[in-house]
Amino acid sequence: MWYNELTPESKPLPLEWRSLDQRPFQKMLIVRCIRPDRLTTALKEFIRNILPSGAEFTECDSQYSSVQVLEQAYMDSSTTIPLFFILSPGANPVKDVEKLCI
Repeated sequence: MWYNELTPESKPLPLEWRSLDQRPFQKMLIVRCIRPDRLTTALKEFIRNILPSGAEFTECDSQYSSVQVLEQAYMDSSTTIPLFFILSPGANPVKDVEKLCI
C-alpha cells in the first residue's frame, strides 16, 4: 500500500520500518531504494525541514537566472564550504559554471 501512494515520502512507513519515520535521512534511503522516482521530492523536503534555514536552499527566487543563483552560491562557498550539484537526468550545469569562470 505504501508503494502505491502518490506521495509515499510523506506517509508513514509500513510495519517494522515505521521506526525510521523518526530518522529522516534513513527514511529517505528507503524511498531511494523502493521509489526512486520520488527521491527528488523527498530530498527537497529533507533539506527544507531538517537543515538549518533549509527553505532558503530549496526556494530560489524566480527573478534570478541559473547563473545568478550559481554566483550567489559561489559567494557563500569557501575552501571549507564546497558546492554540491544534485543533478536530475538531463541537467547539465557545465555551461553555467563556465560562465562563472569568465
